[in-house]
Parts: sequence; structure tokens; C-alpha cells
Amino acid sequence: MNRRLFAGGAARARERHALGAERLRGLTLSPIKDVELQASRIPGVVSLAQGIPSFDTPQPIKDAVARRMAEGACARYSVSPGLPQLREAIAESLQRDGMRYDPDREVLVTVGSIEAIAATLLASVDEGDEVLVVSPTYASYLPAIRLAGGVPRFVPLAEDANFDLDAEAIAAAAGRRTRALLLCNPNNPTGTVFSRAQTLRMLRVAEEHDLLVITDEVYKDFVYGDQRIFSAAMEPSARDRIVRVCSFSKAFGMTGWRVGFLHGPAERVTDILTVHDALVTCAPVVSQYAALAALESGETFIAEFRAEFRRRRDHIIERLDALPHVFDYQKPNASYFVFPRVKDTIPEARDSRRLAAELLEHAHVAVVPGVAFGPTGEAHLRMCYARSAADVDLAFDRLADFFAGRPARVALPVPAAPRAVDQRVGRTMRRRGIAVLRRLARTRMARQRPRVVAITGSQGKTVMKRTVQELLARRFRVRANPLSYNTAIGLALAILGCEIDTRRPLRVLSGFARALWSAYVSRDPVDVMVLELGVRRAGDMRAHLQIVRPEIVIVTQVVPSYRDDHEALAVLREEIAVLCRQASADGAAILLCADDPALAAVAGDTPGAGRFATADLEARDSGTVLRLDGAEWPVRRDAVGASGRCALAAAARVGKLLGMSDDEIAAFLS
Repeated sequence: MNRRLFAGGAARARERHALGAERLRGLTLSPIKDVELQASRIPGVVSLAQGIPSFDTPQPIKDAVARRMAEGACARYSVSPGLPQLREAIAESLQRDGMRYDPDREVLVTVGSIEAIAATLLASVDEGDEVLVVSPTYASYLPAIRLAGGVPRFVPLAEDANFDLDAEAIAAAAGRRTRALLLCNPNNPTGTVFSRAQTLRMLRVAEEHDLLVITDEVYKDFVYGDQRIFSAAMEPSARDRIVRVCSFSKAFGMTGWRVGFLHGPAERVTDILTVHDALVTCAPVVSQYAALAALESGETFIAEFRAEFRRRRDHIIERLDALPHVFDYQKPNASYFVFPRVKDTIPEARDSRRLAAELLEHAHVAVVPGVAFGPTGEAHLRMCYARSAADVDLAFDRLADFFAGRPARVALPVPAAPRAVDQRVGRTMRRRGIAVLRRLARTRMARQRPRVVAITGSQGKTVMKRTVQELLARRFRVRANPLSYNTAIGLALAILGCEIDTRRPLRVLSGFARALWSAYVSRDPVDVMVLELGVRRAGDMRAHLQIVRPEIVIVTQVVPSYRDDHEALAVLREEIAVLCRQASADGAAILLCADDPALAAVAGDTPGAGRFATADLEARDSGTVLRLDGAEWPVRRDAVGASGRCALAAAARVGKLLGMSDDEIAAFLS
């Protein structure tokens, strides 16, 4: 009997161990940490991977901690929720931001933000419950959800809207087992500050589906420009379903101190406290005193760090602008990350893990593959600009060499992908598919006859496209494909408003079905199409002009992506000349970037051509102004780099050409 009981108990123990092991098998080292680990094994690597600020903890914070240590105040546990005086200081800072929380019952000091998130999930999620996670988002959320027994379910952000929240997508993803929504605002990796409007819509969805909303706001102190963060915790009606997580790591250069906090409704925080106590007892007391000193004396340092990170953001955008054949990007408005999209013309653009591995091995530059942040992160790379400007410059010098085809330093042992079909068959199928798409695009244009704004050049085409689209959308129904496809089908896809994933045969078929619908059936009206005319070889522009005849042509700077691509530049300039000659003959308006001396010469040879330039925007003590047609327009938008300034100057001119009022343009600029 005892033997049978013992055998049964042993079997149950093995079963429990197997269950635990299975859960652990679902966990892996963070891909960000994995990249850093691989980089550490290669001498001379420049890392833009892990998000570690280059600043030391400010001296007044270290001095305050030293005094506490000398007093013997750091040698004992604090109460589990955290030092009372620290929680009171946190509550006072929350009140200044319009959020009222009881420091005794609704504030909890944690071992950094990730412990706060993990404890919240463990206290709130049962085995098999779903947790919605926006994509792309911070990679370390997934193991925390799985460790709690939850099932992560991705919800795409709206990349077209600079990766803003998509409340409709959240509603569509919420199901019977969905218990929570976890998001990062400002977002890591995109640097997005979620809009107030979409945040409120998201909260209405959360109420309809009774979801807990966990909002991780560790980058709240690094928001650039005039935009302000609107936290879900600032909405009084949603207070009972919000847990907000913050950290001292980023704002005060304290990543190694491992201290953060959360706040939420008292009942929820009580449950989280139970888990927190079981996991860690309390946050390190020495770190809690450092956090208290940061709240008491650290605001000046936050402002200094923020100003420096903004300078570094502007610098990395300028470096991205200098590789227009490789990257396009959404301007990050916060944090210290940029999440550029790799253009389809780059080998391995759709396999970010492989591309990141090649960059590490061949260029000795560490970046994080976009797919690590969720499925919609694929075809992107995350780069951290918390590093020094010298590191950023060295990394981009190496990237320029890599993408220019400089010889690799180390052979990369990555097997070649098998060919699914004979190359000749594949080429024939591709040519026929391109011809079909181009015919469908011409049909769509003939059916609707929208006005066309065409953008060509090299530097800043995507930034120009998004800026012009945003302005014109105030008056017109606008279509613009914000993702750059410098391929033979890019223009057709933009006109038809669809994408085709050539890696998956079924999706190719569904993509062609959508293209047919758009060409022959769709009644979605479009007043203006903002289209990029990409050029790779001689004859491309004539092929584009067989599909569209633009009413307005914008030509951005023609600059080299690499130091020695003179032949490609010569082809591009000749193709631009083809466009300008045809546009002039058609009576279209032509706007040329005067920052490029070669284009300035084209303007002189093209009757009626207008010019725009970075110098059109002038910074003064009273603020930035845009000079246009003898008038000065106040500018409060955050225009970053040459591409951003040129885009504003050109967009205002396009608005006037299409009959927008001065009031509409002024409202956009301000």
C-alpha cells in the first residue's frame, strides 16, 4: 500500500516537473540580450542593440545614497510595498501629472519595470488566458506572459499612422478568453507616442470586453517636440482597470539599480503585492533610496538627458537619410530607438534575423531584428541611439560599406535558401505578374482619374510622401502607400492600395484578388494619389509614365547612398530629366529641391519649375518660420533633419497648388 502510494506520488511529482519543464521550454533568452551576447564574442563590434543610456547616474543621487549607507539605513528590508517616504514622493509626482493615487494602498515599488509587469500578470492571468500585445512591442513581454500561464496574442499597430494604436484591431482580436492588454507607451521599438484619440478608443474597447490594461511607460520622460504623452491612467473613467508601470532606469541613468514602481486600483495592487512579496520580498533598499533622491533632485538631469537624446535622434535620422536606397523610417517622437524599414530591394529585407546576423558578422554592427518585437516588426531593424554620436557614426560608416557590397571580414555560414522553382520559370511568372498588375493599375487610374502628386529623387522620398499625405488629408480623400517599394510593382501596388507577399503562394493569390477588386469593383473614392516613382535602371521612368501622368512633380535631393555609386546616380538624374521634360510638356507643376546643385540647374532649364529648400525654414528666437511666396508662416511641427525640413517646405507649396486655404496650411504647420 505504502509502495503504491509512493509510486503514485512519484508519478505526480514527475508530471508536475514535466509541466514545469514544458513551461520553461517555451521561454528563451530575450533576443535583445542574445544579440548583445553574440556581439560580446566579436572584437570591435559597435552595438546599437540594447537600450542602455550612455549616461552615468547623476552624482547628487549617488551622494544621497552614500549618506544613507553611512547612516546604516540600507542594511535591512523595507516593508514589501516599498519605503513609505518613497511611495509618498511617487504619489506627489503622480498628482502633479493629474493622477491621484493613495501611496499606502495604490503604489508599489518594484525591482524594475519587468518585475512589476510579471507580478501583475501572475496576479491577474489564469492558465490559458489570452493577453493582447501590440505589435511591434517590447520583446520581454512574451516570456512574462507565458511564465504566468497566459497566451500572448498580437494586435498590429497602425504603421501608416506612425505605429499608433488601432482600436478596431484590438476589438477584433479580443475573445472569450482575453483578460488583458499589455502595451508600451511611448512604444519600444518604434518611439511612438500613442495619440489621445486612439487611447480613448482603446479604453472603450477595454471596457466593452472587461480587459485589464497594463501600460508600461518607462520612456515617458523622453518625449520630443510639443507632443505630450496621454496615459491611459489619466482617464478617470478607466481608473479601475489600469495598472501603470514606470521605472527610474531610463530617466535617471539607473538601469543597474533595478528599481521601478506601479500604481493602480487598491484591490488590484493588493493582489500584485502578494505576488511581489513572494518573489522578491521588497525592492533593494539602497536602490529605493536612490529612487527617492532622483525624485527629489533629478528633474534637471532628465531635461539634460532629454535634450541630448533629441540631438542624437536628429543625428541618426540624418544618417538614415544618407542611405535612402536601404531604409525608410517613421520619425520616433520619444524613447531612444528608431525602427527603420529595410527596403525590398535589399537582400534578406524580409528576413530580419538573417540580415541582423549578417550585419553582425560582416559589418561588426549589432542591431536587433525587427521580428523580435512581433510579426509586424519583420522587415525592420531596431537601432538604439542612446549610444554616443561617435558610435552611431562608426556604425553607419560600416553599414554604408556593407550595403555597398564591400568585402566581408568573416565568411557567414548561412545556408542558401532552396529554390522552389526553376529560375527561368520563376522569371517568366514574375514578368507576367508585373504586366498584370500594371494593367490593373492603369484601369484603376482610368476609372477614377484622381489628381496625382508624384515624388522622385533619392533622399527623403518616404518622409516627403507621408508629410504631403498628412497635409492633403485635411481637405481631400488621399491615397499614398507609406511603405517604400522600389521594385517593378511598387507603383502599381500603391495605386491599387494592396500588398503582395511573394514568400507565400496563397497570399500572392489573395493579393492579386484584392488588386482585381480594386481595379474593377471598388468604389472607394480617391481625390489625390501621392505616389513615389522609384527608379533603379534606365527606362523605369518611361514605364511609370505609361501608368500615371502627374499633375504635380516633387524631386527630392539626389544624393549617393554609398560613396562610389556614381553610375546609379547618373541613371537617376537622367530618369528625373525624362520626368521633368514630360511633366513640363503636360503643363504639370514641378518642384525641385534647391539644396541639390544639379537640381537647381534642372530648374533653370525647366520653364516654370519651382524650388524648395531646407533654408525655407528659419529658426529664430521666437520660433521656426517657413518662408513661402513672400509670407512667413509659424512652424511648430517637429521637423527633423534635411528630409523633414524639405518635406514641410514642399508640402505647403503642394497644398497651395491644389487650392488649400492659408488657414488649412497654417493649421497643419502649427
